[in-house]
Amino acid sequence: MPFKNLSGTRKHHDLNAEVRGTAILVNPGLIAKLSTGPVQLLVQPIGGGSGKVTNVSLDSAEEVALLSRDVAVVRAGDDSVWALLDITHTPKMDQVARDIRALVMRPTGETALALGWDGSATELRVNRHEVDARPFAVRGSIRAADLTETETYTVVDGAGGGQLRVHPGATPEPGATARVDLPAEAASFDRVRGGARLTAVYKRGSAAVCLITGGPARYAAKMFQLEAKALDIAVMDTSFVAVFGDGRAALYDADAIAAATDGAPLTPKVALGLATRGEPRTLSVSGKSSPTLWVGTSSGEVLSVSVVRKAAG
Repeated sequence: MPFKNLSGTRKHHDLNAEVRGTAILVNPGLIAKLSTGPVQLLVQPIGGGSGKVTNVSLDSAEEVALLSRDVAVVRAGDDSVWALLDITHTPKMDQVARDIRALVMRPTGETALALGWDGSATELRVNRHEVDARPFAVRGSIRAADLTETETYTVVDGAGGGQLRVHPGATPEPGATARVDLPAEAASFDRVRGGARLTAVYKRGSAAVCLITGGPARYAAKMFQLEAKALDIAVMDTSFVAVFGDGRAALYDADAIAAATDGAPLTPKVALGLATRGEPRTLSVSGKSSPTLWVGTSSGEVLSVSVVRKAAG
C-alpha cells in the first residue's frame, strides 16, 4: 500500500544548537541527532520515552553513526573520526580515523563506512567496547554512499554524471549487483539514499534530484525538479520525502514521479508545515510498515512526523 499523508508532528528535544548529523539503530530502536556549537549527541528511543543528551568534547561535528546502543562514531569538523564508548553512562573518546570527508551510518549498527579525502575507504566495526578501523581498497572514486540493512549504494565518479552501484553487504568490496549510469546533470551530487525500488541522488541546497526507479533487472535514472531547494531527502519504498528551508516536508509517491512532465516541478502528494524555529537540516526515517520521519533543525529542535499509508481497498 502506498503512503498518502504526513501527520502527527511531535517535538522531542531542543538542543539549542544546529543539528548536523543523524543516525538510526533499528535494534533496539534508537534515533541519534548530533549538534554542533556546542557538540552534543542526543540518543532518543524511537518508540517513545526520554532521550539522553551527551556533551562531546569536540569543537565542531558533522556526522554520526550508532554501532550499538553503547557505542557511536562521530566525524568532527576537522575531518577526524572519534569513537564514543559507553555513551549510556560516561563516554570515553578514542580517535579512530583522520582525513575523512564522509561518515556513513548503517541502520543495523555494528559497522559504519568512512570515506577518505584521498579516495580511501575504511570500515569502522565495533569490537566489544572498542572500535576497529579496517582500511580496504575501493573500485573507482566514490563520491557518495548509503548503507541499508542489506546493501551498500555508492555513486562513483565517471563519464556523464557518474554511476550508481549496488553492492551486497556493509561495504562496496563485493562486486556490484547493479550499475546505473547517471545523467550529466547529476555530476555534482554528493548524497545518495538507496532503496530496492527507489534511490535518490542529490545535493543539499539544490532543487534538482536524480531518481533511479525500477530494478533489480532494469533501472532507469532521470532528473527531476522540486519546487524549492531541498535540504535533505529520505526514501521509503517507492516514495521519498524532502524538507525545505521554509520549514515544509513534502511527500512524493510513485504516482507523482510517473506524472511529472519535463521542465515542471514535481507535484507532491502532500506537504506539511513543521512549525519549526529554524530550517530543517537533517532527515531520517525509522520503520517500514508505519514509518516515522525524524527531523533536526538549525536551531536544535528534534521532531518526529508520522507517515500514513493508504488503506487497503
